Amino acid sequence: MSAPRDQQRADVIFAEAMDRPPAARVAYVETACGEDETLRAEVRELLDHYSSAEDALTQARTTHRISGRTDVEYVDLRTDTGRMVGTCRLDGRLPDDGLFERWATRRSGEGPPAVLSLARQRLSVDESRRVGLHAEALLRLDHPGLPRVLEAGTVDLGRGAEAFFLIEHVEGTPMPEGPSPSTADLRRRVESMAAMCDAVQELHFNGLIHGRLSPARCVVTDDGGTRLIDPGLLAMLARATPESSAEEAFRALGTAPERPALSTQALDGRVDVYELGTMLRVWTSDLDGPVVDRLNEIAGKAMSHDRQDRHRSAAAFGDDLRAVLAPASAADGPAATGPTGVSPLAAAVLITLAAAAAFAAGVVLF
Repeated sequence: MSAPRDQQRADVIFAEAMDRPPAARVAYVETACGEDETLRAEVRELLDHYSSAEDALTQARTTHRISGRTDVEYVDLRTDTGRMVGTCRLDGRLPDDGLFERWATRRSGEGPPAVLSLARQRLSVDESRRVGLHAEALLRLDHPGLPRVLEAGTVDLGRGAEAFFLIEHVEGTPMPEGPSPSTADLRRRVESMAAMCDAVQELHFNGLIHGRLSPARCVVTDDGGTRLIDPGLLAMLARATPESSAEEAFRALGTAPERPALSTQALDGRVDVYELGTMLRVWTSDLDGPVVDRLNEIAGKAMSHDRQDRHRSAAAFGDDLRAVLAPASAADGPAATGPTGVSPLAAAVLITLAAAAAFAAGVVLF
């Protein structure tokens, strides 16, 4: 299903069906989907994926099983129905990232490098279901600026249901953190930031937020592209587990003023816009000039304490950046001059005087 609106509708119908007794779910789906066969197929796929739905009424469900032995450096990944997803070779433990334990992996020994992230937080019944729904949204993401989510869901390793994510490993050079040394360097950074805004906007378009935007999480690849190293897992987990330690950890991150005051459910893409603005403000702090002044105006809007005054999405922020970059000659230097080296205003005056003189001469000759 290609339309995001239909995907969201499928998620809503699935969630409502799961709130009904197992025997009534099929009939509800048939009624809710009406004549839309594509929508019905999408909801049925979700129901099939969560075939152990009856257990969700009494205990937290898991969607996958991870087995194997760390001493032989591999894990097997299977769905709850027993379908084999793949074997991940463990290439070593990575530093923890907030609530996540992380391992460098390579799927089936042949696949691309990936990162296995396990959120060490036991999920309740409702939280487990919400994580499953959010995982489906992550698996749909397809944008060159975002790492691919290869597999996501919940797993039980003995503590109860916990969230896990298998994500493509992204390599590149992190964006600079300190002030830019020159206007030319600042332009290159802003070009990369504008490209990054496209990736962040893909999250916003799907109802997700990143929530941890920083230079270290944005890298420039060898081919000159800009990519995020993760699709905002902690923000996803916090939204799926309200009033939990995940939400508390998310609130403590970043600097947007509304983060510690509002529930994660009430936050939106303007949190990401604020963090982009703080990054931009640092870059411009040691420079001056017309370009810097315009970028500082954009950063100021993005960092407004009242989020109603900010750009409403990463796309709007990126559009403002591109508007500054586009008219390079007008933004960077003095006003353009005509072929004689005079300003446009002076040239217009000279042309007017010449035309008047020619007209007068013509009248005299006649």
